[in-house]
Amino acid sequence: MQTPSDIDAFLRLVDREVWIVTAAAGGRRGGLTATWVAQASIDRERPVILAGLAPNHFTAELVEEGRAFVAHLLAESQAGMAWNFAKDSGRERNKLAGMATAESSAGCPILPDCLAWFDCRVFARHDAGDRLFYWADVVAAERRTEQCSVLREQAFIRSLTDDQRKLLGTQREADAQIQRPLEDKWRAKCGKKGGSKV
Repeated sequence: MQTPSDIDAFLRLVDREVWIVTAAAGGRRGGLTATWVAQASIDRERPVILAGLAPNHFTAELVEEGRAFVAHLLAESQAGMAWNFAKDSGRERNKLAGMATAESSAGCPILPDCLAWFDCRVFARHDAGDRLFYWADVVAAERRTEQCSVLREQAFIRSLTDDQRKLLGTQREADAQIQRPLEDKWRAKCGKKGGSKV
Protein backbone atom coordinates (compact mmCIF):
# COMPACT_ATOMS: atom_id res chain seq x y z
CA MET A 1 0.00 0.00 0.00
CA GLN A 2 1.30 3.42 -0.92
CA THR A 3 1.72 6.12 1.69
CA PRO A 4 0.94 9.81 1.24
CA SER A 5 4.73 10.37 1.20
CA ASP A 6 5.06 7.98 -1.77
CA ILE A 7 2.40 9.85 -3.71
CA ASP A 8 3.93 13.22 -2.76
CA ALA A 9 7.28 12.02 -4.16
CA PHE A 10 5.59 11.08 -7.44
CA LEU A 11 3.83 14.46 -7.61
CA ARG A 12 7.23 16.15 -7.34
CA LEU A 13 7.94 14.76 -10.82
CA VAL A 14 5.61 17.53 -12.01
CA ASP A 15 8.20 20.28 -11.82
CA ARG A 16 6.10 23.43 -12.08
CA GLU A 17 7.37 26.93 -12.84
CA VAL A 18 7.95 29.24 -9.89
CA TRP A 19 5.99 32.50 -10.05
CA ILE A 20 5.58 35.51 -7.83
CA VAL A 21 2.03 36.85 -7.72
CA THR A 22 1.63 40.45 -6.55
CA ALA A 23 -1.55 42.37 -5.81
CA ALA A 24 -2.76 45.60 -4.24
CA ALA A 25 -5.99 46.84 -2.70
CA GLY A 26 -7.03 49.55 -0.27
CA GLY A 27 -3.52 51.00 -0.05
CA ARG A 28 -2.03 47.60 0.84
CA ARG A 29 0.44 45.71 -1.37
CA GLY A 30 1.82 42.21 -1.21
CA GLY A 31 3.03 39.17 -3.02
CA LEU A 32 3.71 35.49 -2.66
CA THR A 33 5.63 32.70 -4.35
CA ALA A 34 3.27 30.43 -6.28
CA THR A 35 3.50 27.29 -8.39
CA TRP A 36 -0.21 26.98 -9.22
CA VAL A 37 -0.16 29.47 -12.10
CA ALA A 38 -0.75 28.51 -15.72
CA GLN A 39 -1.89 29.68 -19.12
CA ALA A 40 -5.59 28.81 -19.30
CA SER A 41 -6.52 29.60 -22.90
CA ILE A 42 -5.03 28.87 -26.31
CA ASP A 43 -6.87 31.84 -27.86
CA ARG A 44 -4.18 34.40 -28.73
CA GLU A 45 -6.82 37.12 -28.98
CA ARG A 46 -7.99 36.51 -25.40
CA PRO A 47 -5.06 35.30 -23.26
CA VAL A 48 -6.03 33.97 -19.84
CA ILE A 49 -3.98 33.06 -16.76
CA LEU A 50 -5.28 30.75 -14.03
CA ALA A 51 -3.84 31.21 -10.53
CA GLY A 52 -4.58 29.03 -7.51
CA LEU A 53 -3.92 30.80 -4.20
CA ALA A 54 -4.42 29.62 -0.63
CA PRO A 55 -7.34 31.53 0.92
CA ASN A 56 -5.49 32.16 4.18
CA HIS A 57 -2.67 34.07 2.47
CA PHE A 58 -2.49 37.86 2.54
CA THR A 59 -2.04 38.13 -1.23
CA ALA A 60 -5.27 36.18 -1.80
CA GLU A 61 -7.07 38.79 0.31
CA LEU A 62 -5.66 41.51 -1.93
CA VAL A 63 -6.72 39.68 -5.11
CA GLU A 64 -10.20 39.14 -3.63
CA GLU A 65 -10.56 42.86 -2.97
CA GLY A 66 -8.73 44.30 -5.98
CA ARG A 67 -9.78 41.68 -8.58
CA ALA A 68 -6.35 42.03 -10.22
CA PHE A 69 -2.84 40.63 -9.92
CA VAL A 70 0.49 40.52 -11.71
CA ALA A 71 2.05 37.10 -12.29
CA HIS A 72 5.84 37.21 -12.59
CA LEU A 73 7.68 34.30 -14.21
CA LEU A 74 11.12 33.96 -12.64
CA ALA A 75 14.45 33.14 -14.23
CA GLU A 76 16.45 30.24 -12.83
CA SER A 77 18.87 32.73 -11.26
CA GLN A 78 16.08 34.31 -9.14
CA ALA A 79 15.68 31.68 -6.42
CA GLY A 80 16.61 34.35 -3.86
CA MET A 81 13.70 36.53 -4.96
CA ALA A 82 11.38 33.52 -4.76
CA TRP A 83 12.58 32.84 -1.20
CA ASN A 84 11.91 36.47 -0.20
CA PHE A 85 8.26 36.02 -1.17
CA ALA A 86 7.95 32.50 0.29
CA LYS A 87 9.55 32.71 3.71
CA ASP A 88 6.77 34.43 5.66
CA SER A 89 3.48 36.29 5.43
CA GLY A 90 2.88 39.72 3.97
CA ARG A 91 0.91 40.41 7.14
CA GLU A 92 4.19 40.20 9.08
CA ARG A 93 6.55 42.00 6.70
CA ASN A 94 6.56 44.23 3.63
CA LYS A 95 8.05 41.81 1.10
CA LEU A 96 8.40 44.65 -1.41
CA ALA A 97 10.55 46.84 0.86
CA GLY A 98 13.63 48.12 -0.94
CA MET A 99 12.44 47.01 -4.38
CA ALA A 100 12.12 49.52 -7.19
CA THR A 101 8.71 48.37 -8.39
CA ALA A 102 6.55 49.77 -11.15
CA GLU A 103 2.74 49.60 -11.02
CA SER A 104 0.21 47.95 -13.26
CA SER A 105 -2.78 50.01 -14.39
CA ALA A 106 -4.68 48.44 -11.46
CA GLY A 107 -1.95 49.48 -9.01
CA CYS A 108 -0.40 46.04 -8.53
CA PRO A 109 3.38 45.97 -8.04
CA ILE A 110 5.49 44.95 -11.04
CA LEU A 111 8.82 43.49 -9.91
CA PRO A 112 12.13 44.40 -11.54
CA ASP A 113 14.27 41.96 -13.48
CA CYS A 114 11.91 38.99 -13.66
CA LEU A 115 11.90 36.86 -16.81
CA ALA A 116 8.41 38.08 -17.75
CA TRP A 117 5.31 39.57 -16.13
CA PHE A 118 1.59 39.32 -16.92
CA ASP A 119 -0.88 42.01 -15.80
CA CYS A 120 -4.15 40.20 -15.04
CA ARG A 121 -7.79 41.17 -14.34
CA VAL A 122 -9.94 38.56 -12.62
CA PHE A 123 -13.16 37.66 -14.41
CA ALA A 124 -14.02 34.37 -12.68
CA ARG A 125 -13.30 32.71 -9.36
CA HIS A 126 -13.87 29.27 -7.88
CA ASP A 127 -13.48 28.41 -4.21
CA ALA A 128 -12.14 24.85 -3.95
CA GLY A 129 -11.65 24.95 -0.20
CA ASP A 130 -7.88 24.89 0.11
CA ARG A 131 -7.41 27.01 -3.03
CA LEU A 132 -9.12 30.00 -4.58
CA PHE A 133 -8.81 29.68 -8.36
CA TYR A 134 -8.82 32.91 -10.34
CA TRP A 135 -9.26 33.09 -14.11
CA ALA A 136 -7.90 36.40 -15.32
CA ASP A 137 -7.58 38.21 -18.63
CA VAL A 138 -4.01 39.20 -19.44
CA VAL A 139 -4.23 42.90 -20.33
CA ALA A 140 -0.49 43.54 -20.65
CA ALA A 141 2.74 41.55 -20.53
CA GLU A 142 6.44 42.09 -20.94
CA ARG A 143 9.50 39.91 -21.28
CA ARG A 144 12.27 41.54 -19.26
CA THR A 145 15.28 39.40 -20.20
CA GLU A 146 16.40 37.13 -22.99
CA GLN A 147 17.46 34.50 -20.47
CA CYS A 148 15.54 31.33 -21.26
CA SER A 149 15.96 29.23 -18.13
CA VAL A 150 12.78 29.34 -16.06
CA LEU A 151 13.02 28.72 -12.31
CA ARG A 152 11.25 25.46 -11.52
CA GLU A 153 10.00 24.19 -8.19
CA GLN A 154 12.61 21.47 -7.62
CA ALA A 155 15.52 23.78 -8.54
CA PHE A 156 14.11 26.34 -6.10
CA ILE A 157 13.92 23.74 -3.33
CA ARG A 158 17.49 22.58 -4.06
CA SER A 159 18.72 26.20 -3.83
CA LEU A 160 17.55 26.51 -0.23
CA THR A 161 19.60 25.80 2.87
CA ASP A 162 18.55 22.96 5.17
CA ASP A 163 17.04 25.50 7.59
CA GLN A 164 15.10 27.20 4.79
CA ARG A 165 13.74 23.85 3.55
CA LYS A 166 12.73 22.97 7.10
CA LEU A 167 10.91 26.31 7.49
CA LEU A 168 9.14 25.83 4.16
CA GLY A 169 8.07 22.32 5.22
CA THR A 170 6.78 23.63 8.56
CA GLN A 171 4.83 26.38 6.79
CA ARG A 172 3.39 23.86 4.31
CA GLU A 173 2.16 21.64 7.14
CA ALA A 174 0.71 24.63 9.03
CA ASP A 175 -1.10 25.74 5.85
CA ALA A 176 -2.43 22.21 5.34
CA GLN A 177 -3.84 22.20 8.88
CA ILE A 178 -5.61 25.51 8.23
CA GLN A 179 -6.79 24.55 4.74
CA ARG A 180 -7.89 20.93 5.34
CA PRO A 181 -11.19 21.90 7.04
CA LEU A 182 -11.89 24.32 4.17
CA GLU A 183 -11.27 21.54 1.66
CA ASP A 184 -13.46 19.12 3.65
CA LYS A 185 -16.29 21.68 3.61
CA TRP A 186 -15.90 22.12 -0.16
CA ARG A 187 -15.81 18.33 -0.71
CA ALA A 188 -18.97 17.95 1.36
CA LYS A 189 -20.70 20.45 -0.94
CA CYS A 190 -19.48 18.35 -3.88
CA GLY A 191 -20.89 15.20 -2.28
CA LYS A 192 -17.53 13.61 -1.41
CA LYS A 193 -16.06 13.48 2.07
CA GLY A 194 -12.35 13.55 2.88
CA GLY A 195 -9.41 12.96 0.60
CA SER A 196 -8.20 9.75 -0.97
CA LYS A 197 -7.27 7.19 1.65
CA VAL A 198 -3.96 5.52 0.89
